[in-house]
Order: sequence, then structure tokens, then C-alpha cells
Amino acid sequence: MTIIKTKEFTLRPIRLTDAKGYYECHQDDEAKANFRSVPKNTDEAKKEIKESKGNKEFAIIVNGSFAGFINLELTKHPIYKHSGTVSYGIHKDFRGKGLATKVLKKITSYGFNELKLKRISGMCRTFNKASARVLEKAGYKHEGTLHKNKFINGKYLDDMIWAKYK
Repeated sequence: MTIIKTKEFTLRPIRLTDAKGYYECHQDDEAKANFRSVPKNTDEAKKEIKESKGNKEFAIIVNGSFAGFINLELTKHPIYKHSGTVSYGIHKDFRGKGLATKVLKKITSYGFNELKLKRISGMCRTFNKASARVLEKAGYKHEGTLHKNKFINGKYLDDMIWAKYK
């Protein structure tokens, strides 16, 4: 069980007891537009947490409070086993403070140094300037845009792909 501690935050494996905070990270309008799926209640949040067990999903804890989550999904196909995909969500009470960038840098370092990955990628919607800035500040490079990549609520959405290599 990996636990990563810094002076500002702790990353520990996400637990079912984190479901309320995990659910809240997805609920405001700003966040809802950016996630692939949005749990409708804490029971759905628990189900998503249970389903993430094969990945490296961490709760972000700041001063004892749930501040968000970060997931490093390891690619399962043998020819891509050197790579992973990162996704994250920050609770609205902790946004705009640089936390996401610091956490992403730490999990990227963990992926490269501990898990021996060679490539980590992330995606964000083209309208999500804050997440694009987080990825950029963490050293990820914009590789391209997937136009009309998602169809949600009657709209096609474009996604940017970002990656960092070792």
C-alpha cells in the first residue's frame, strides 16, 4: 500500500469512506462538464471507487480533509504496459491554490521512478483552461486535440491530449 507524504498533502489509497468527498468533487457545474462520468449519489461514488481497485487511485488529503483524488491508470495491454493515464479532481474548496499541479508532479514522479513507466498521458476538454494549465505546469506537452471526441448532453466536445515521457 503506497502512501506518498509531502509537507502540503498526503496521497493515500482511496477508500470507500472517501465516497462523500469523491462525490462532492464531481457535483458543481464547473466539474460536471469535465468528467467522463459523474456519480449521482454517494452509493455510485462508492461503486466507482470499488471499480478503480486495479489502478493507482489516491485520495488527496490536506490537513486531515479530503481535498480530491488522482488516478494513475496503468495500461493493461502488453505492448503499452510502459504507459499510464492520469486523471484527477479537486474539491471546490481546494481549487485555485496550486494543489493539482503539485499533486500531478508528485504522482508523475511516482509513475516514472517507482512504477518504471516511460509515458504518462492526460486529457482535458478544450474549454478547461485550468486543467490544461495544470498539465502544462507539471511538464506535460500538448500532443493534439481529438475533435468531437465525446457526445454529452446533445453536444460534441473536443479533448486535448497531454503527455510526459521519461
